[in-house]
Amino acid sequence: MRSGLGPWPVLALAGVLLAAVPGCREDEQNRVLGLEKGVYAGASDTELTEEQRRELRQRGERQRF
Repeated sequence: MRSGLGPWPVLALAGVLLAAVPGCREDEQNRVLGLEKGVYAGASDTELTEEQRRELRQRGERQRF
């Protein structure tokens, strides 16, 4: 016959420790959880410079067949 409490105290301690640890990373805290269908809720994009537009046009031209 075995004596002692077995694994239950260790499991209980592990459960308490896991409950005390936050479940999300810092960058995932306080973000919008309610989303509206079809509406972008992110930060606004910045306008492309004329140089960036020119480079994109050139890349597009190189991809034509």
